[in-house]
Amino acid sequence: MNNLSQMLNDNQFNAVYNMLSLGLASMLFTSLFLFVSRDRVLPRYRMAVTVSGIVTAIAAYHYFRIFDSFNHAFAGPANNPYAYNVGYRYVDWLLTVPLLLVETVAVLAIGRMAQQKLLRALVPAATAMIVLGYPGDARLDLFGISAPVWGALSTIPFLYILYILFVELGKSLERQSDQVRATVKNLRILLIATWGVYPITFILAMNATGFDPAALVSREIGYSIADVLAKCAYGLLIFKIARMKSAEDSKEFAESEFRD
Repeated sequence: MNNLSQMLNDNQFNAVYNMLSLGLASMLFTSLFLFVSRDRVLPRYRMAVTVSGIVTAIAAYHYFRIFDSFNHAFAGPANNPYAYNVGYRYVDWLLTVPLLLVETVAVLAIGRMAQQKLLRALVPAATAMIVLGYPGDARLDLFGISAPVWGALSTIPFLYILYILFVELGKSLERQSDQVRATVKNLRILLIATWGVYPITFILAMNATGFDPAALVSREIGYSIADVLAKCAYGLLIFKIARMKSAEDSKEFAESEFRD
C-alpha cells in the first residue's frame, strides 16, 4: 500500500482500499452465517435464506475482483485510473439484484400464482435497470445515446420496481401477521433507502470531467456502503422474517427455537 498512484493521495487510496476490504469481509462472513443457519428455519423458508447466502457469496467474489482491479489500477504497474474495471460491479448487480427480489417474495411464502406474478414484474425490471445503467456509469456513448441519457433511462425500471414493492407487494402483506408485516415494511424501506444511494452516487460521479479522484472515492465508498446494507443487512432481515414465520407456522419450532 505504500506504492500509491499519483492519481490518488494517501487518504483517498486508503479510504477506498479499506471500504472495499470491509465490503469483501462483510459479504463473505454473511454468506457463511446464512449457509450455516439455514436449517434454523422451516423447510418452506429455506430457499429464501439460501438465496440470501448466494447473493452475498456472489458479491464476495465480485468484491475480490473489484479489490484486485483497484490495486492493479492505482497501486500496481498500470498506475492508470482507466484500468479500473467498473464492469465488475454491474456484473455483480446483474446477478444479485434480481435474486434480492426473489428472496423477498420467497420468504413471504405467498401463493404460487401471486409469487409468479410478482417475479414476472420485478426480475425483468431489475435486469433492465442494471443493463441501462452500465453505459452511463462507464461513460459510454452507445447507439448514439449519451452516457447521461443511459443513466436517466435506468431510472424508469427503478421507479417501476418501487411501485411493485410498495403497491403490489403491499397487497400480499395483508395476510401476514402484524409482526411480520412490520418487519417486511422495514425490509422495503431498507431496500429503497440503500438503492437510493446508487443514483445519487451515479449523478455525483457524472458531474466530474475527466478523471476526478474525489468523484471516484465518493462513488466507491457510496456503492460499497449501499452494497453492504442492501445485501448483508437485507439478507439478515430475510433470515429474521423466515425465523418469525417458522415460529408462527409451527408451535413445536417456536418452543424449541425461542425457549426463554
